[in-house]
Amino acid sequence: MVKIISSLTDRFRGMLPNGSTEVPARWWTLVEQIQGLQVGYTGWTESELFDEWNSLRYRVQSGESLTELLPEAFAIISEQMQRHLGMTPYPVQYLGAIAMHEGTIAEMQTGEGKTLTAALTLCLNALPERGIHIATANDYLAERDARWLSPVYHSLGMTVGTVTAASSMSERRAAYECDITYGTAREFGFDYLRDLLNSPELKTSTTVRRQQLFGQKQENEDQGLLNPRTPYMVVIDEADSILIDEARTPLIIGQTDLSEARLADVCQWSAAQVSRLEESEHFIDHGPQKGMELTEAGRRVIRELLLQPAAPHSLDPGTAYLASERALKVDSYFQQGRDYVVREGKVAIVDEFTGRIAEGRMWQNGIHQAIEAKEGVEITSPTKVGAQTTVQELFARYTRMAGMTGTAASARSEFKKVFGTPVITIPTNRPGQRALLSEQVFLTAEEKWTAIVEETAALHRQGRPVLIGTRSVNLSNQLAARLEAAGLEHEVLHALNHENEAAIIEQAGQPGRITVATNMAGRGTDILLGEGVAAEGGLHVICSELHESTRIDRQLTGRAARQGDPGSARVFLSLEDDILASGLGAEQAAALLADYQRAGRELQSAVRHFYQAQSRVEKRHERQRVELVNRISERRQMLQQMGQHANLNAH
Repeated sequence: MVKIISSLTDRFRGMLPNGSTEVPARWWTLVEQIQGLQVGYTGWTESELFDEWNSLRYRVQSGESLTELLPEAFAIISEQMQRHLGMTPYPVQYLGAIAMHEGTIAEMQTGEGKTLTAALTLCLNALPERGIHIATANDYLAERDARWLSPVYHSLGMTVGTVTAASSMSERRAAYECDITYGTAREFGFDYLRDLLNSPELKTSTTVRRQQLFGQKQENEDQGLLNPRTPYMVVIDEADSILIDEARTPLIIGQTDLSEARLADVCQWSAAQVSRLEESEHFIDHGPQKGMELTEAGRRVIRELLLQPAAPHSLDPGTAYLASERALKVDSYFQQGRDYVVREGKVAIVDEFTGRIAEGRMWQNGIHQAIEAKEGVEITSPTKVGAQTTVQELFARYTRMAGMTGTAASARSEFKKVFGTPVITIPTNRPGQRALLSEQVFLTAEEKWTAIVEETAALHRQGRPVLIGTRSVNLSNQLAARLEAAGLEHEVLHALNHENEAAIIEQAGQPGRITVATNMAGRGTDILLGEGVAAEGGLHVICSELHESTRIDRQLTGRAARQGDPGSARVFLSLEDDILASGLGAEQAAALLADYQRAGRELQSAVRHFYQAQSRVEKRHERQRVELVNRISERRQMLQQMGQHANLNAH
């Protein structure tokens, strides 16, 4: 397999023992040094600490390594954290920061303080003044973390900036000039692609080629770039989500495709006609990847429809066939409330892993316009690829890369294969008290949802808060209707009200509170237990069905019992759940349901089938990510041989 980041291991492996996934004993010695040094700094003035930090900058410039300065740096940072935030890192947070400094993925459980941990690594690695980026899960977390930690950064004389979807071009340039820049991987990636499209060195105009040929340097050639600095280091928050879950989809910047100017009329026409087509007779369904194929009978129907007055002027049969197959695929495989929502008259993609709106994303090859036609909203201008990259390529540009997450262990092999980056498991500050209750299995989805409401009601009467995770906006709304019918007050968090995400999640631990959330909406925000909740057993988390990734389920159940608090979690399953059809195939899933219905078998014995299906889907997705890496690598080599930039499409 092609290792797109094959050299990362050699770049910064440092002192890390080969193959080890546990914390090295010498790191504990470093922690003791840091704590001892911090005690000595408690009596220093702000001015003295500021000067001491600047002396570390000078020592870096004089050739001392960051690893040699780590104990002193962490001690000064910790003292400033205590003064400005009222918090001093726990020993396990130092371990996490050391792990990231050495270029690993630190697995730290939910609630263990990853935000503070990252700040230690960021400050240390900002000393060379080359700019360091931290990629967060969403814009809210980027702004929140930068704002919260800014007093610490400023006390050390460091600047901090934030890049969000709402940032203007000037704000982006200013943020990238800072010592530490917060943002999402998506924004960092799109800004990289924007700079590629605007880079004078990469434009293909005759003027630029002439200037290159005769050695003429363009004036202010960096003026239009958002980030002219060479990428140095990136720390990735929720690393498994960003590096794995989102890595199947390339980052693409589109440009208006004038050759598809008639697409709106074609999409509207085909959306209105597909109801006349019958499966098997008029088209063959090859599945969500390959889509639909018209039969000869189906093509004959389309040709007849083209003769009617309502057909777009001069629409040729070939284009009509493709548009019809696209409309059929959209009708069968793209579901409102699961794959997308209609918001303010526009189709917005819902990220399948976070449940959030994927701002700025559009499906390619006319799929987005076909969905817009299906929903009867204004059809946007079609685009073609202007520049593209992958998450793997994006982070390969950095000299150093590290990350942190609560669920990396199950993806350890993929991190190693694709990124050459090991996973280090950091112990918890306090022993865990999470009770994982046995799965509940039902024949039908109806029985399952009824049982979920009953368990929620029983725990609500005890005064315990309940967090229920669902797979889609539609399922959240359906569950909300059931809770309302049962007289249970609740909050719903999904893509349509993500603006209230943090506020809803922050209150999810209050007595008797019921919260419904799609997947990991609210991830990154602590759920603190309200008064008296711990005595009643803590937060209870309900996973309403298995996700296509084990890690997503772990992330959800991991919201219970944070930092040694009591808590519990349970998974509810039904033989009508999507995971069975996705992993085993529709026919085998239907046969399984029929078998249990007919034989009256013990339903608990079906649990293994669910995890088997989930494992198959995970392996399929991993293959897709590997194939994407290989395709991009092959494309890169081909374009480089042709003298073109690998991330730009030649037009």
